[in-house]
Amino acid sequence: MKKTAISVFASGRGSNFQAICEAINAKKLDAKVVSLISDQPDAQVIGLAKKFQIPCFVIPKKKSQSREEHESEILALLKIHAPHFIVLAGYMRVLSPLFLKAWYSERGYYRVTNIHPSLLPALPGQSAYAQAFNFGCKITGVTVHLLDECVDTGPICAQEAFEIADAKSILEIEQMGLKLEHRLYPETLSWILKEKFEIKMREGRTCVCKD
Repeated sequence: MKKTAISVFASGRGSNFQAICEAINAKKLDAKVVSLISDQPDAQVIGLAKKFQIPCFVIPKKKSQSREEHESEILALLKIHAPHFIVLAGYMRVLSPLFLKAWYSERGYYRVTNIHPSLLPALPGQSAYAQAFNFGCKITGVTVHLLDECVDTGPICAQEAFEIADAKSILEIEQMGLKLEHRLYPETLSWILKEKFEIKMREGRTCVCKD
C-alpha cells in the first residue's frame, strides 16, 4: 500500500515532529514526510529535519506580507511535494480559510491535523499547560483534532487525560504532557491518514467516528 504523503509544520524544537519520524521508521505509522515547513529560521526542528533527511523549507512571514500572501507562498511550494495531509506539530501561526480550502475533502473535513496540550474545548490558545497550572487544574490532557476555520475548535479525533494535582511547576506538567503527546499523535495519525473515519453530528456535537 502506498504511504500517505504528509508535510509537517513546526515552529519550535520539533519534539512531535521527531516522534512522528521515529514512528514511521519503526513502521508504526504508514506515512512519508515529504517536507518540513517552518516559519522560524532558528527553530530547533530544522536540525531534526536534516537528521531524518527530510526536505526542510523555512518560510518566515515578511512584515510586508498579509497572512494570505504568506500562505500562498507556502501553498506554491507544497504543490511541488504534493502532500495529502498537513500535520501541525507546534506550528505557531493560525491558518486562514484560504489555506484550509486547499486541503478540503469532499467527505466534509480539511486534511489538516493538530495536537493541542489540553482537553479541548477547555484551555484553548497558547500556553495551555501553563494555563492548567495557574488555574489549579487537577487534571489536564492532550487533544488531536482536525482543523476548521476557527482556533482549536475542529473535530476531535482523540483525547487523553493525565493528573497534575501534585505538579510543582509548569515544566513538570509540560514533561508529562509531552510524553503523552509523543505517543498519542502518531497513534492517532495512523488511522486519520488512512481516512477510515466519518464526520457525524450526534446530539448537536461534531464527532469523528472511526470505521
